[in-house]
Amino acid sequence: MDLFTLGNGSIHVDWNGVEGESGLEPRLILKGHLVAKGYAIGALLQVSAKVTATEIEGNSALLGSTVPEFYALNWVKNRPNVEGLPPADETPWDLRLPLPLSSAVIEGLEARRHGRDFWLQLDVKFVLVDKGEVHDGAHPLMTSQTTFKVSQNDWAQVLERWERGVGITVLLPLAAGEPDPERAKIVRHLKDARQKIDGADYAGSFASSRKALELLRKLGPFALTGPTVPKERDVNQRIRAVLDALYSLASASPHVDAAVEDFEPTRADAVALVGATMSTAQEVFARIEAR
Repeated sequence: MDLFTLGNGSIHVDWNGVEGESGLEPRLILKGHLVAKGYAIGALLQVSAKVTATEIEGNSALLGSTVPEFYALNWVKNRPNVEGLPPADETPWDLRLPLPLSSAVIEGLEARRHGRDFWLQLDVKFVLVDKGEVHDGAHPLMTSQTTFKVSQNDWAQVLERWERGVGITVLLPLAAGEPDPERAKIVRHLKDARQKIDGADYAGSFASSRKALELLRKLGPFALTGPTVPKERDVNQRIRAVLDALYSLASASPHVDAAVEDFEPTRADAVALVGATMSTAQEVFARIEAR
């Protein structure tokens, strides 16, 4: 949040998020809210920012500079004769600063973000390019630095808007009153697996997913293995086969068998395993409820 005087008035700015804008070159839109007070009719403000990603691998990375945007700080307004309106010289604006990002920059950020939240540092420049009714040739300038957090969810929406990614939310439901203890353990293990991904503990995430799979393979009809011939299996037996395949993958990390002794899970491996396990667990829970 910035509050400062510039020229003959004051400016209050609050930066509050990002969104994606698609095109031949994707643009990241930095969103904020500005309130100007005390400016003459016709006053014009130019806003631009240098943008740096922080809290990523390597600590920080310069993403580039935004396209300058201009905002009229006051104009003649048609105001109804009612009480409670803000002063005539008070003007609000929704700020939208576009930051063009090349494919190389987007891919570089993704490689260093590791799927986690990150922060944007904005070095913002405010230039009063026209004071309005008073002209003396000077162009008052103010700079500020602010940071705000970009969550995984917000960034996923940006990537989807750019058609650079896709996401799906999977929720494992539990009864509100007395949840089944085995299902509760499965949910707890999968929550732990997801959180370990955020902490870059991919081997630990594999281990937590494996614990969840051990329990899933013991639930109800899924505790029984099916025919060895795949086409002879019913739906539950085919789901069991999926669980077995996921368990086999989850067991690759701690083993010293020659075929997998050099395997070290990456983020992609951990995400694939916990995502597939969580999705299959949802199906298992639903089919047990429907019995």
